[in-house]
Amino acid sequence: MTSPPTEDAFDALFRQWYRPLLAQAMFVSGGRRTVADDAVQEAFLQCWQRWHAPHLEPVRAWPAWLRTTVVREVLRLQKEAGSVGFDTDTHDHAGPELDLASWVDARGAYRMVLERIVLLSDKQREVMGRCAIAGQSLGDAAKEMHIQVATARVHLHRARQALEDVRGQLRELGVIDASEGRQ
Repeated sequence: MTSPPTEDAFDALFRQWYRPLLAQAMFVSGGRRTVADDAVQEAFLQCWQRWHAPHLEPVRAWPAWLRTTVVREVLRLQKEAGSVGFDTDTHDHAGPELDLASWVDARGAYRMVLERIVLLSDKQREVMGRCAIAGQSLGDAAKEMHIQVATARVHLHRARQALEDVRGQLRELGVIDASEGRQ
């Protein structure tokens, strides 16, 4: 049995993965900053708890584990709130003060990608989040979404088509892996 990572290792993991996970959560939530923040915070809380649970099997790849956890948390939070669609009235807007998060939100590439993401249907965004971000297989995603594999494949294909011209920005923001879509 290996000893749990140190507090410094956790801090390094947090610093390295917070922003990409937040971008991924923003993608899956359709631009809801508060949902994305809550999902990332919950994922890191579960990560910390998992590190200090010697009775559980150790996690081999924390980034993959965190991505999967963030996607599941976004979907859970949206389900609890009773909404998965994008509503401009409840969409988070930058406050009057310019902080780092608002600056990131204001970046041209980020705004363009976000505008494209919210045009996806809920199912397209969910299957893209499950497969391209969380690394879930198409069959598993379809099963959890209660749809046929062929239907999930169509949603994934349409999402990829709709986002093709912003794929470079999605990679730059850390939303999708550089190898996504090349299988």
